[in-house]
Formats: sequence, C-alpha cells, structure tokens
Amino acid sequence: MKPFLLILWLSFGQLIAQTWQTLPNAPVSLSRIDDVSFVSPATGWIAERGGSQQSGRVWRTTDGGATWTKQFEPGGACFRCIAFTDPLRGWVGLLGTEEFCTQTDTNIIYYTTNGGDTWFPVTSINGPIPRGLCGMRVLDDSLVVAVGRVRGPAFFMKSTNGGASWLSKDMNGYAYGLVDVHFFTADSGIAVGMTDSTNEISSGIILTTVDSGETWDTSYVSSQIGEWCWKISFPTRMVGYVSLQRNSGSPVNVLKTADGGLTWTEQRLADFNYYVQGIGFLDETTGWVGGNNTYPVYGTTDGGSTWASAGFGSRVNRFQFLENGEGYAVGQTVYKYTSSPTSVGRLAVPSSFVLFQNYPNPFNPGTVIGFQLSHAAVVRLSVFDMLGREVAVLLNEEKPPGRHLVQWDATGIPAGVYFSSLRAAGKSEVRKMVVVK
Repeated sequence: MKPFLLILWLSFGQLIAQTWQTLPNAPVSLSRIDDVSFVSPATGWIAERGGSQQSGRVWRTTDGGATWTKQFEPGGACFRCIAFTDPLRGWVGLLGTEEFCTQTDTNIIYYTTNGGDTWFPVTSINGPIPRGLCGMRVLDDSLVVAVGRVRGPAFFMKSTNGGASWLSKDMNGYAYGLVDVHFFTADSGIAVGMTDSTNEISSGIILTTVDSGETWDTSYVSSQIGEWCWKISFPTRMVGYVSLQRNSGSPVNVLKTADGGLTWTEQRLADFNYYVQGIGFLDETTGWVGGNNTYPVYGTTDGGSTWASAGFGSRVNRFQFLENGEGYAVGQTVYKYTSSPTSVGRLAVPSSFVLFQNYPNPFNPGTVIGFQLSHAAVVRLSVFDMLGREVAVLLNEEKPPGRHLVQWDATGIPAGVYFSSLRAAGKSEVRKMVVVK
C-alpha cells in the first residue's frame, strides 16, 4: 500500500473511532448481545443471546448506558431480538429450539408492561406458531412486526393493537429463512433473509409488501451464493442498506437502495472474508458494519463506495441511532456513538440545506414545502408515494442561498401518505406528508 493511502486509511479509522466508545460498565457477553432498543437517550434495553454457558438475559439502562441492570434471565432461553414502544411496553424474541445455541425454553416471545421488571410469554398468536424470531421492529404504538428465523423456517408476525394479540404467517413460500424486518408505514415494509438454509448454496433475498404483510414480492436476490441478507438500515425513506453475511470466501458486498427499496445495487465491502452481520447508518452517507470477531467494525463516509477499519467493536450485530444524534452498537459488549466536532460524519458531510415540514399537513389539495440553502446549489425537490415512485417533480434547478418556498397542488392525487424529497450536493432529506380527500 502506498504511504499516502496508508496514512489516509489510518486517519479514517482513527477519526471514526473517536465517535465511538466502549461503555465500561456494560455487560460483556460470553455469547453475544444480539439486539438493542432505546426509547429515549437515557432509557434502553439489550438482549443477550445466551447459549451453553449461560441463559439469555435482558438488561436495562436508565442513564444512557452508564450503568446496566439485569432484568430477566428465565433459563434455557436464547434471546435474539428486542423492541419497546415506550418506557413500559416491550417484547423480546427467542431464537428457538433446535438451533445452534441449544435453547430449551419453548416460548417464542415474551412481553412486559412495566418496563421489564416482569415478563410473561405471549400466548395470543393467531396462525402457525413460529419456530423462532430473529428480527423485530416497532413502527408506532400499535404496529409491531417480527420475522424468523435464520436457517428457517420462515415466518412473519405482526401486532396491530400494541401487542394485545398477534397474527402469524408462514413465509416458506417466499424465502427459506428470514432475519430482519423494517416497515415504513402500516402497509409497506421489507423483510430479508436467505434462499437456502445452507450458507454455501444460499443467496440473500429481499421481500417487499404493500398490504401490511398479507402478500410479498421478491425485490432482490443477491448475485452470489454463499451469503444471506442479515440486517437492514434505512437512514432516510429513500436510501437504505442491507448487510450480506458470508461465512467464508470473498468478495463481500453490502446492498444499497436509493429509491426506497424498489431496486438494489451491490457495493464492495472487502476482497477478503469479513463476516458481516450488523449494519447501521447515521445518515445517507455515514455508516458502519460489524459482526466479525477477527477484524473491528468497518465504516464509510461516502455511502458505501469505500470502507475502512473504524477501530472499535467485536461481533456487532445491531446498530441503533437516536434522533439526538447518539447511537448504540451491540456485540461482545455495548458501544456508544456521540457526535462531536471531530466526527468524520460531521466533517465530511456538512449541513448544506434543510428541508422543512410542509404546511398545512394533512392537506387538500394544496400545501407549501420550504427549504433553506447555506450556499448556491442545484436542487431537486420531488414527491414520492409509499412505493417509492416519483409522482411529481416540483423543482430541478440551481437556487441561491437562503429560504425558498414551493407550492404543490395535489389535485388528482389519491389520498394517502407521500414524501417530499430534497436532493442537493449528493445528499437528501425526506419529510412525510398526508393528502386527505
């Protein structure tokens, strides 16, 4: 490697590492901490998988990760995913029996209504009972979705009443196994997993739904065999990433979409084997991947075009970023991200524009969309529907610095949820709008 490139490589890793710290009082797992769920900067939970050496455990912090309290250890459980809607209501999913962590607990999911002080098995499941769950996400106070499991069988679960009851759907007609799920609205979402239970002959697969999980379409199948889709990260409505786990061999890629999941491209992460699992993006360009216990986390500041060592972390399986700019990563232990003036993400991607919420909202038929530029730039202001289709281009030209207002007349546009998207200088911001009739 040329000296200049070596210096650039090291500087990149050192700058990214400055934004992450290993929390000194967090649990250090004998297996791995598989998932994390924060409902505020102070309050969050982690799910430790467990295995032959210890049972799965749930831990809580109420001081932003400074201290942790063990809340739940039922014995014989392998916890895989966790999600909370608020400081009181949450769920933790189990990997299931007959899997690699030797689980003996026959429950698939537990719930709490008092912040994790007590937990109970979920019994109100309508439909076939999943064999295990790997990914769980909360959309709002009502909708909670989950999928499982790695190596199959594939299932999708959802609750539309805040966990009071659950519906379960057999997904084996769509994929062999499912690992993660992400919903944009109550109707539209994606799920990712594998085409075969054996990694060496499997490809990664991405499924999409527009009817709340009743039916699914195949959005993408990765070009290589020997890999599974693992985790999902959408920093904005349009731009998203999916990690591809390879147990051995190379090259290693990640998947990226710029149109809300309609199409995907493969981006090279490494030409050597890097065991990728967790993936998380702070914004459209700044993100990290983890999972490997030989190499540390890798990071990018150019939307996945190039990657370099970030100098922290081991076995990272999940990232979560909060609205205040902080973030958490969990693997062998817990790592915390705090934005600072020296952050690569902040230096490489300065704030050059702001997209304001439209007013009025909801509206019929007209609304005003405002944005502000810090310097002159060519901007594209457009409107997308929930499927990621561009339904209107309101502006596509150079604009001077300052605040600008654009009117949108939605006459003839069906009622529903839409997204205003402002793109400039290689970045974009998205706001949710509602058309009523």
